[in-house]
Amino acid sequence: MRFTCEKNMLVTGLNITGRAVAQKSALSALEGILCRAGDKLSLTGFNMETAIMYDIEAEVSDPGQCVLPAKLFGDIIRRLPEGPVTVVVDDNFKVSIRAGYSSFTISAEPADDYPELPDVGDGRSVYIPQSALKDLISGTIFSVSDNQSRPIHTGVRFEVNEGVISAIAVDGFRLARRTFHPQEGLGRTMSFVVPAQGLKEVEKILTDTEEDVAFTLGEKHILYQIGNATVTCRLLEGDFLN
Repeated sequence: MRFTCEKNMLVTGLNITGRAVAQKSALSALEGILCRAGDKLSLTGFNMETAIMYDIEAEVSDPGQCVLPAKLFGDIIRRLPEGPVTVVVDDNFKVSIRAGYSSFTISAEPADDYPELPDVGDGRSVYIPQSALKDLISGTIFSVSDNQSRPIHTGVRFEVNEGVISAIAVDGFRLARRTFHPQEGLGRTMSFVVPAQGLKEVEKILTDTEEDVAFTLGEKHILYQIGNATVTCRLLEGDFLN
């Protein structure tokens, strides 16, 4: 595998996907970042609850994939001089990193041990401005419960109707509800509960712009497409407070 891309783009991708990397796991591959080089460069962090994938424009001369050590690789890239960075991974998963006069060699792991990411299927997406979704999350997430005896209340419930999207959180002492009225009818009706931890990662990626974010509901997961980033969160199951 061999690719070249700008350092600042690589740092952005590592900062975003690194937040979903497992700190400690029985599966060592989850403590790294899955790197796939094809038509573009894709970085993925996954902790079995939340997956974050980030696409980067890169010049790929030799496609391939591997799992890079998240902390070590990130620390090296951040210390490199500005400009293009070239990464080469040989058949023994030795990784050569070069930028300007700097050169580093580290070891990677094969991607075969990396678990498959959740699949939400080909459902119809709902589009909402990034600023609106950010308001829905920030206006409710502070009321999420941290009591694990009622796991369903450790997340935010979203209700999507024809002309309104609502977010609700409750912790047994307070309830927060925020609504957004889209300019056009959504033509969809659905409800689901997203864990607070996953929503915090979505909130960090969202910007205060009118650019759309698309979310697609699957059977057990929800997928958010935010610019170059894709966040997949496991849904919570149970009876949410009426």
